[in-house]
Amino acid sequence: MDKLQQIIACGTGHKRLDDDLFKTVDELLRIYRREGIFEIEEQVNEPEKTTEFKCRVHGCKKDFTSLSAYDSHYNSNHRFTCIYCRKLLQSAHFLDMHLSETHDNFFLASSNKKPMYKCFTETCDILFWNSVERNDHCIQIHKIPKTFLQQFKTKKNKKPKPEKIAQPSGLEAISDLSMVVD
Repeated sequence: MDKLQQIIACGTGHKRLDDDLFKTVDELLRIYRREGIFEIEEQVNEPEKTTEFKCRVHGCKKDFTSLSAYDSHYNSNHRFTCIYCRKLLQSAHFLDMHLSETHDNFFLASSNKKPMYKCFTETCDILFWNSVERNDHCIQIHKIPKTFLQQFKTKKNKKPKPEKIAQPSGLEAISDLSMVVD
């Protein structure tokens, strides 16, 4: 019974790494040996002021004197920006949707054959045939306000297409030709 009490006493509570229980195993296998930094007890405060520097995003000319100001600027202005049209979006999901629906020719070709439009709610897996169906779904099911959805409307090309002159086809085209037969 004394052995059982000793085992129970050794096995209860938290043990320090330099406890005798660990020393033998650690000497053989070096499992518990700490090398390097594993825990940071105090957060290292980086110097807030540095020399002035510019935003590294092409076309942005904003200047900064602190890294925290730059981080804030980058996260709010460049994190989810379309590389093609520079449109700023709220999340990676919205950026992915924008790239597909606006700039991807494969998406445009495939959307005629199967539902391709993703829901604005990232956790919803329903696909839609067009943006109108998707918007109706988001308003009715997810209660997303119409004002929020207005920012995602794709801008249509307003230029009028040149009208084609109707060409006669078949026998009509042949009868219009002046042919000289010898």
